[in-house]
Amino acid sequence: MKKNESIEYVNSITPEEFHNCYVKNGKPVVIQGMMDNWKALSWDNEYLKTMAKDISLAIKQGDVSNGNLKSIALKDYLDSITKIEFTNSKQKSKIGYLHDTPLFSYIPKLVEDVTPFPKEFIPNWYWSNWANYVQFFIGPKDSITPLHFDTLGTHNLFFQISGKKEFTLIPPEQRKFCYMNSWRWSKFDPSNPDFDTYPLARKTTPTSVIIQSGDILYIPSYTLHHVRSLSNSISFNIDWHTSSSARKGIWSMFKGAPYKNAYYNLMLYLGLGIGVPEPTIYPRLKSYMSYVS
Repeated sequence: MKKNESIEYVNSITPEEFHNCYVKNGKPVVIQGMMDNWKALSWDNEYLKTMAKDISLAIKQGDVSNGNLKSIALKDYLDSITKIEFTNSKQKSKIGYLHDTPLFSYIPKLVEDVTPFPKEFIPNWYWSNWANYVQFFIGPKDSITPLHFDTLGTHNLFFQISGKKEFTLIPPEQRKFCYMNSWRWSKFDPSNPDFDTYPLARKTTPTSVIIQSGDILYIPSYTLHHVRSLSNSISFNIDWHTSSSARKGIWSMFKGAPYKNAYYNLMLYLGLGIGVPEPTIYPRLKSYMSYVS
């Protein structure tokens, strides 16, 4: 297993430069400075608790790829994370991980804290309702998402609000060396490689990058990524297609993807490729926001 070149960091970039230099070339990048004026950068657990009211959310228990979901009051979950932080407890695994959760749909007022949002970096089809496509990740230090790629083959903009995370990225063409389990999850752990069990993984060229508050990480379509929280963390991402990646996603069912993926990708292609308006398509996509393949 050879280490790849470091990921580029940029402080000033136009949407055109982003697409021409990175999206078209399938090249990850960290964008800094674009969130500097966000109120969200001052978010902490106490602030989120004031917004949570009586909301209960599904918290992932155990391995994110196959663990159980448990409904927990958001206030109680945030209290548990804070308690762990200040007591240095070793019971982090029992808290669980708020993972892939559309928090804006539960607390719409939070959207006001992430403006101006760089919607120009995603296709304009999404612009009017971009917040519908955002998924949150909130959890304690050492929360882990195993090596995987995003299920629909979407592009990914990942926004780090507070705390730090380490991403390990492996190019899409090296998936064949990663011992995939079902469609998108890998059995191989690049943070603790076992080459005796997974010898082909020696051929991978992972890239590691640490992002912190205010950083945006672009993850290209089908890029595998392993994610570890280096501290208590609040972050969110937005998965998005271009017309070409949506079209490619439709055909993924012939490469092992669940048939439901083809349906969601078809809906997105009707919007991005054919021009069906987003408000017409979204009701047929809404279930995707709680879908895990």
